[in-house]
Amino acid sequence: MSTAAFLAYLDGRQTRWRLILDAAVEAAGGDPRARLLAVFDALREWAGSASDGFRSNAFVQAQYESDHPDGVVRAVIAQHKRTLRGRMLALAEATGTPDPALLVDQLLLVYEGSVVNHSLGTVAESADKAHRTARQLIAAATPQPLDAFWAGRG
Repeated sequence: MSTAAFLAYLDGRQTRWRLILDAAVEAAGGDPRARLLAVFDALREWAGSASDGFRSNAFVQAQYESDHPDGVVRAVIAQHKRTLRGRMLALAEATGTPDPALLVDQLLLVYEGSVVNHSLGTVAESADKAHRTARQLIAAATPQPLDAFWAGRG
């Protein structure tokens, strides 16, 4: 596959992911914590996708297969990751957490770990486990009371 074709494939996957994420954030309603957790709702949906969804991580695969660590493929992947981080940061800032950047970094580590472990088959139900972990991180980092929803019963 040519570099141009592969970049088009990555862009298409990113567009599909963005649509799933947008729908999940919208469906989360007005609670800023739920809107941030919606990133992981979208991840679960992506993981359960019967199309090309989560069965492999094209971005991770591309990084390993790229011969040029400073090349265009890596730059595109990095831009997609920065875009996700920016989106998550805006959502985290709305929660009232005192350190939204730290929370987002923690959540991104959980997110990326889930994707890679799902791709490798090393953690069963990684998206569900990542969702539970994200819920706990968000609850611990935000000033709102820990109600039934944030205790994992909602």
